[in-house]
Amino acid sequence: MPDSPIDAPEAPQVPPPPPIMMPWEVPGAGIKAFFATAYGIMARPRWALAAQPAASWPRWAGFAVGLWLLVFLARYLLHLAWIAGPAGGVAVLLWGILGMLVQAVVFLPIYSGAVHLTLRILAKGRPSPPFALVLRLVCYSQVTTAALLLPMVGIFAHLLWNVYVLATALTVGLGQDKRSAILGVVLPMIGFFLLGMLLASLGMGA
Repeated sequence: MPDSPIDAPEAPQVPPPPPIMMPWEVPGAGIKAFFATAYGIMARPRWALAAQPAASWPRWAGFAVGLWLLVFLARYLLHLAWIAGPAGGVAVLLWGILGMLVQAVVFLPIYSGAVHLTLRILAKGRPSPPFALVLRLVCYSQVTTAALLLPMVGIFAHLLWNVYVLATALTVGLGQDKRSAILGVVLPMIGFFLLGMLLASLGMGA
């Protein structure tokens, strides 16, 4: 006689997979976790950027500044090798590091705020993601500055790659639809570009 539904043994419950965690946000993470995080975002952005936050903003900003510093040093060394002579010495390095710290204080929150504001406008009354989570993804999307090492086309490769990575991050990390994610990245870029052009024209006319 077949077992009744009451007498049938229950199927073993499979535990859910552990949540994805950014290596850089693991307590005590060091240089190895830094490079593992950068590689993960470059190689598998949809998987890596779906990780839920496990650290606060200084950790995220430190990741962005670390990437900028590595790219700056690599470009400095390439320039040094290319011209086979001094490239400004210690002064250039110190000014470059200072510039990155200023960029972290000014660029990261302002650009993240512009992306956040754009997403809020596109949401049309629907809940929008918190500013802190947008800042986190903007910081991690700075892996695309590695494209600046390419001669001639580096800036264009960086911008296009950044649109893809950050839009992917907003989609898988914050649940934004593809249209809102792409516009949330592209519109602030266009706005900052036009503002830069306006300031440059005012400076030339002064």
